[in-house]
Amino acid sequence: MVLFPVLYNAVAIVVIGMFYALSPGFSVDWNTLNFLLYSLVFAVHWLLAFVVIRRLRTEGIPLSEFIRPKKKMSVLPAITVFASLNLLFDTYFVLALAYGRIPQYGNAGFLEWAFYLVLSPLTAGFVEELIWRGYFIEKLEDAGYAEWKGIALSAISFALIHGFFVVDKLLVTFVWGIIAGTYYVKERNLPILMITHVIVDVVTFGLEIFA
Repeated sequence: MVLFPVLYNAVAIVVIGMFYALSPGFSVDWNTLNFLLYSLVFAVHWLLAFVVIRRLRTEGIPLSEFIRPKKKMSVLPAITVFASLNLLFDTYFVLALAYGRIPQYGNAGFLEWAFYLVLSPLTAGFVEELIWRGYFIEKLEDAGYAEWKGIALSAISFALIHGFFVVDKLLVTFVWGIIAGTYYVKERNLPILMITHVIVDVVTFGLEIFA
């Protein structure tokens, strides 16, 4: 989990470099490049999820049992984390789009819309929360790390898998990791985080497509 973000970004740099090199006159179609990168992210996420699920099975832990809330849900913390993460990322994306920090997908076709608004959010919501909140934090705790160290390390790793390239997005994603990690450590409720993540991604991809 420490080396994975580094390898992840190294592969992304190679893919972007090859895309530039193969583009006539180095004229890059950003819609195509973004779709290619997100498709690779989609594939790698599910590959990583497969590895984690197999490890859980080896340890005798069914996936359903691992995901199931380990405490009775408290309504106020659930509403707070849902509102906080939506406010954090939605506000960031509105400002980032306004100032040209991230690209828009205005020319995306119907299949690309379906990918961005359905497949990608469902994948991110399930896989990223399963791994970076549930599995990563649990394993660090099992290894004797203090709760705050587990939250911080998982947040750093989570931020870095979203790319080194846009520093402000890196920082916002790190804050996401801190908020979500803190909620998980206190409440042990992955489904709330997964649902929140899916909704946030649908909204932010929608902003990039329709803004």
